[in-house]
Amino acid sequence: MGVHQTFLGDPLAVLHLTHQKITNVLADRGLLTEIVLTLLRGGNIDRLVLGPTMCEEDGLNLHSGNLLRVFSKPGYYSTLKELVLNGAHLEHDFDLVHIQRLPNLERLHLEGTDIGNEAIFLLVTLKEKLYYLNLAHNPKIDDDAIPAILLLTNLGYLSIQATGIDMPGFRRLAAVIHAEDRVIDIEIPFRCEKYIDNLHKQYLVDPALPLITDPSACPLLSDVALIRNLQAHADVNPSIVPTGTRLEMVERLKKLLERRQMDLVVRSMICGEP
Repeated sequence: MGVHQTFLGDPLAVLHLTHQKITNVLADRGLLTEIVLTLLRGGNIDRLVLGPTMCEEDGLNLHSGNLLRVFSKPGYYSTLKELVLNGAHLEHDFDLVHIQRLPNLERLHLEGTDIGNEAIFLLVTLKEKLYYLNLAHNPKIDDDAIPAILLLTNLGYLSIQATGIDMPGFRRLAAVIHAEDRVIDIEIPFRCEKYIDNLHKQYLVDPALPLITDPSACPLLSDVALIRNLQAHADVNPSIVPTGTRLEMVERLKKLLERRQMDLVVRSMICGEP
């Protein structure tokens, strides 16, 4: 069914025709070319779906830089609040530089676009309004993207499912979110979720006295106390070595307890458990 049949089959339908309705129909059919986007540039459009037009299999497979550059022109799509690029074929991370001029963008969907860390740094200019960001299924995004994500201070939703972000990066992310008392709904990679679900296999999660939980107290322990603490963790995770020189034991226990502290912050954030 074409646009004509969709909207004009009923003679009165034209009275209800809007730029948004036209855009939605063309988006569903993968027909939002650069020319069409240019023609619609001044319309009252708050949501735009470009994935079907830019995907390799079903759409026109248009070069992302050529299509997205429409947004870099002054005054174009000034009312746009949501941009959906899920499944779009983005050849270069730098192609996203063109959306930096969208002044009211609040929701950005980038699932499965093959972007990497550079793309996330390009999004920092959107931080004043952006509160929803979907980065799922982009394995090139890894822990090095965390500094850029942290600069997006107004995010209320973030998906990093099926990305290359692992526990070291996620700990950094969670620590800042916790310290700054941000409220954010996060969808995390399965391997991070699995790690948190199995904390009891990593170390003794809840040491009881006389065992310690404060990393700064490690240098104050006697050698016997160091061995006792390390052995308690080794009992649940045999890969932990409970012996060594004093310096080695202090450092090993200190790092373990620091990791435990950060893991508990992560668990609290994603599971609501203290």
